[in-house]
Parts: sequence; C-alpha cells; structure tokens
Amino acid sequence: MPDTFESTYVCIGLAVRVFLFFQTRIRNYFEESGEFVTPLNSWKRVIEGIYLRKRDISPFAGSIVHETPLSLFFYSKLYAITHGHVEGLFIAADLLTGILTYRIAKRVLKQLFNEEATEKSKYNQESQPLWLKKLNIQKSAYAVLLCCMINPLSIGTCLAKSSLVFHNLLLTITFYFFMTYQLLPFIVTLCLASSISVYPVVLIAPALLQFSKSGANNRSILRIFLVIILFAIVSAGILALNFFLNHKSWSFIESTYSFIFHVPDYTPNIGIFWYFFTEMFDHFRSLFVWTFQMHVLLLYLLPFTIRLRHDPIFLFWLLCAIFCTFKSYPAYGDAAFYFNYLPIWSFLFRYVRHSLIIICMVFVALIMAPITWYLWIYTGSANANFYFAMTMVFNVAQTFLVSDLFYAYLKRKFLLKNGLTIPQVNGFEGQLEFN
Repeated sequence: MPDTFESTYVCIGLAVRVFLFFQTRIRNYFEESGEFVTPLNSWKRVIEGIYLRKRDISPFAGSIVHETPLSLFFYSKLYAITHGHVEGLFIAADLLTGILTYRIAKRVLKQLFNEEATEKSKYNQESQPLWLKKLNIQKSAYAVLLCCMINPLSIGTCLAKSSLVFHNLLLTITFYFFMTYQLLPFIVTLCLASSISVYPVVLIAPALLQFSKSGANNRSILRIFLVIILFAIVSAGILALNFFLNHKSWSFIESTYSFIFHVPDYTPNIGIFWYFFTEMFDHFRSLFVWTFQMHVLLLYLLPFTIRLRHDPIFLFWLLCAIFCTFKSYPAYGDAAFYFNYLPIWSFLFRYVRHSLIIICMVFVALIMAPITWYLWIYTGSANANFYFAMTMVFNVAQTFLVSDLFYAYLKRKFLLKNGLTIPQVNGFEGQLEFN
C-alpha cells in the first residue's frame, strides 16, 4: 500500500499537471517548443498518422509520421477510447512512470546496501563513513519520487503531449523487470523500446551481466546465449508484426529506423546532429553520420561494460544517460528520464568535481534556449549559432555530469577497499585501478 509521503508526492505531481493543462497558453507553448517536441515524438504527427491510417493511406508515404506501425496501432486505440481527449492518458502515464521509478529506486538502493553488507569484510575499516546506511534508503527513494513529480522537464514533456511520455514509461518498465530479474518480460519490453527508437538496444549489455552473474561459469555462458537468442527472436517477431500491421509492406523502415539513423530532418532540437549536418558538405555526410551514430551505439559500450562488469545496475543507468544525451533527435524528456534517477546516486555527490559548473550550465541552457529561439525566429536579431550555443551548453553539462558520476563511482569503490587515505606511490598519490 502507498505510504503517506508517496501519496502526497503523487498528488502534488497530479495537481501540477492538471492545473497546467488548463492553462491554454502554457500548454500551447510546450506543444510548439523544439526543446520538448521533435519529429520523432510530436503528438500532432501521431494524429496525422492515425488519420491517414483510418483513410487506408500509408502514413509512411510522406515525411510526417515516424512512429512504428505498432506504435500507431497502439496510439489509434488510445485516441479512439478517449475520443481525442488524451490529456488524462499523458498525465496517468507520466505519474505511473514516476511511481515505477520510485519502486526501482528502492530496489536499487536495497540491492546496493545488501551487496555492500556482504563485501564489508573486504573493505578498509577506515572507509566506514562511506558505507551505505539503511536509514538513507527510504530518504533517497522519496527524493527520486519527488524529483519525478516536480521535475520541470518531465512536466513540460507531459504538457507537450510528447510520445516520449509513453516511451519513457516503457523504458522504466524495462528497468523494473531488469531489477526484478524477470528475463522474458524484460526482453519483450527492451525489444519494444528498441523497435521505437533503436538506441535502447545497447541495454542488452547490462542485461547479459545481470541475468548471468549467478551460478557456475558454464551456466552463466548458457544464460548469456539464452538472453541473446530471446532478444533476437522477440525482435524479429516485433519486426514481423510491424510488417503485417503496415499491410505487409516494409515502407515503414525508411520513415523510422532509416530516419533515425540518417537524420534527414534538420528541425532544431537540443541535440548536436541538426546543426552539424546543416553546415556539412554533402560528400562528407555519410562519414559523419556513421561516426556520430557509432559514437552513441558502440564507442562507450565495450569499455564501460568491461569496467562495470560487476555493476550492471550503474551500467544500465549510465548507458541510458549516454544515448539520451547523444541520440539523433533528443528532447528534454530524454534528459528527464535519467535525471530522475540522480537521487539514487546521492552518496556519490561528494566526489563530483564540477557540480557547481554542471548546475549553472543546466540552468543557463534551460533559461536561455527559449530566449535565443525567440531572438532567432521571431525578432531576427540572432541566428542559429545563438540557439545552438545553448544546446551545446546543455550537452556539455550532461557530459560533465555522466563523466563525473562515473569517476565518483570508481573513486568510492577505490576508497572503500583502500581507505580514505590515498596511498603514496613514488611520492605521488596513487591512481584508481581500472581492472
């Protein structure tokens, strides 16, 4: 049963969203905002796809609709059930995401506490002040829930009626099954999330670690193969389902996966793709498309997986943060997804080296992005460079955040085993071991 704090925070989140949905000017602003709405998650484009689908016209014949046939089928049912009044569904999905995030946070913190309890014999007694305390588990979990309910990025995404609300709910459910060791439901939801936006496919790496870390070596290898085979089978099944829902046509691939990968739409957003490819000569384009996409999908995957092979939970969050930051069509809703989990890692904040810089950069970017957009588009007193500068500030802040938390995670692990006094090596402070 929900406790008092949980109910109170959820009621606060509900009240804020319902109140703002009745503020027509505010709601219209978010629905038109390039920071919250992209070609991939615009609800107006979804409605267009639903209309074309009803008329037996292929939604993928033009360049408007970029949802998968399965997503369009799901949204068309929701649209029909609510007779077009979908605001309540967006609020419900957003609140459910927050509640599940809170439950995930409690599980993560309890698991981290239990893992440390079993490892304490290997820790240096001098590091005792760093040990996780049971009293802080519920406190940090409440902080996660409150963050979900009042996070302006989450609220703005909900008001914009961005389909990211449902994407984030699906990704949150995936994380929940990951934490509860439910292999088949996890594979199904991960395949669904990957079929929508491609990038969650990298989460197969922490899944291999999570579902194979118990038992003998030979059983672990079998479990790894089982995860891979199930992922391939379910992915193929979802692809086939999309094929049949699209009247046995593969035309949706060009408007979905190819669209995400090749980035043909230069509508400004908070990412880095649109500006670079606007300025780039065509004969360099293919090289940089592959470079940018491999940067998101492959560059960090192997080294982070090797380094965090004993920490699949942190690896899961870290990979989410990376693809939410560097995907081809990001929005603030992507950042909101992994921002909401930050209170889980509050025990790492003491080791974050650029906290003031990160906070200031995020606030500057959030405030200045709509201002520079207005100056560029409406008054003509600025240009694309001003707006892109704010997107760069936001992306650099996210990069600092992820790299600093990764560093903080490793440093705390080092101090737990070696004590708070960093040993001297040849007259210099010892460095972190990366083994």
